[in-house]
Amino acid sequence: MAVSNALDFAPTQAMLAAVLDELEDLGAGSGSAVDAATRRRALAAYAAAREERAAPPTWRHDYAKIAFADLVWSSGRMRVPALPQQPIVRPPRELDEQDAPALAVENAGGLVHVGSTYLQAPEVRGDPRVMLVALADAKRAHRAHVEAVHGKIVALDADRFTALATAYQNCGAFVGIPEGLVLDAPLQLVWASRPGEASAVFPHTVVRVGAGAQATIIERFVGETESLISAIVEIDLGPGARLDYVAIQQTDDGARVFTHRAARCAEGATIGWHLADLGGALVRDTLVAQLGSRRASAQVNAFFFARGFGHVDLRIACDHRASESESTTIVRSAATDRGHGRFSGEIAIAAQTTGCRASMRDDALILSRDAYLDATPALAIGSNEASAYHAATVGSLDEEALFYVQSRGIPRGTAERMMSLAFFEAAIAGFPGDAVRDEVRTALDGALDTIPETFIT
Repeated sequence: MAVSNALDFAPTQAMLAAVLDELEDLGAGSGSAVDAATRRRALAAYAAAREERAAPPTWRHDYAKIAFADLVWSSGRMRVPALPQQPIVRPPRELDEQDAPALAVENAGGLVHVGSTYLQAPEVRGDPRVMLVALADAKRAHRAHVEAVHGKIVALDADRFTALATAYQNCGAFVGIPEGLVLDAPLQLVWASRPGEASAVFPHTVVRVGAGAQATIIERFVGETESLISAIVEIDLGPGARLDYVAIQQTDDGARVFTHRAARCAEGATIGWHLADLGGALVRDTLVAQLGSRRASAQVNAFFFARGFGHVDLRIACDHRASESESTTIVRSAATDRGHGRFSGEIAIAAQTTGCRASMRDDALILSRDAYLDATPALAIGSNEASAYHAATVGSLDEEALFYVQSRGIPRGTAERMMSLAFFEAAIAGFPGDAVRDEVRTALDGALDTIPETFIT
């Protein structure tokens, strides 16, 4: 076992100096994959960052005034008994009380963190052709291979939270999939909050997929602690490769989660982003598809459900930099109680490209009087030889449809529930695999169970 001291977290120079001392003491036992100079530059970028746009008038959060009281920072690893290849099971003790049904999905290997502590099995399990290790270990053993991607797709100053995540990075994962490999079962990355401890967790995930390879990665944030998570995911896809990246977020209703995920696609490569946000007090997700080579494509399916006092801020960008690139984005959002949400999306098509095709649609469902949702899709088209459109709707359940369902003997509360679940189906249907789709449907159904007052039987 090698775990640093728990430090009271604050985004200050003094805190960073203490972090650097702890990482030096841990040495190879730490989860650090960022050098000291880069951390200092990132902290300076965080301090200088300004929010790039105004919040909606009803938004309750100011990103420049996020509080960090009562959070602790740590890094390290803990050796645990070997985990069976299929399925990944809950780590001993730490997760006994966690409701994480997704951990039972069959998989081709996985990596588990509790807080920022890497649970290290004594031997590698999973598909032996796949490199699935802690990012710090990969960087020490394969520095050039990792550094070709690490920090090259998501800039440390892309926004204030990527800067924060870089400055205090304390854990992470590296996934390397060789050319031509087709994985039938998904790889899994699990980030579970540490019970009883409000941790500041800054994971960085790097994925490299070789030419012609195909895989699915399922990333999960779970737990019942009011933690702060600021994560970066960078993906590099070789020619003709395909990766479906599924992110399922089911953190505590008091957690704050900030993620920035971006993929760089080579010729003929496809990135599938699949996002389900079903927890957290304040969630900000950014998904980016960099379509920089001919015939690169992106498929985005995302949904969120803001409830209680939860706020969700979803940002999606499809950047068409090469001819014949394609993207399709489907978003479903809903809010109830005093939940708030906003979606902003952008399709950008570069000048002098030809044959690009892109679409983006967001539909939002308001389920209570005090809920609030808005949507801002945008087009930035620099070519006359492109096909692109966007659309957005905001509304409530259709009374005529409810009447029709009730006329078939179904109580109104049940009818409302059925129609709410069906509303999300356009996004869920695009998730890869029956098991994953069934899981997110079950998770969504469970989220609706927490607000029975929404549905009056």
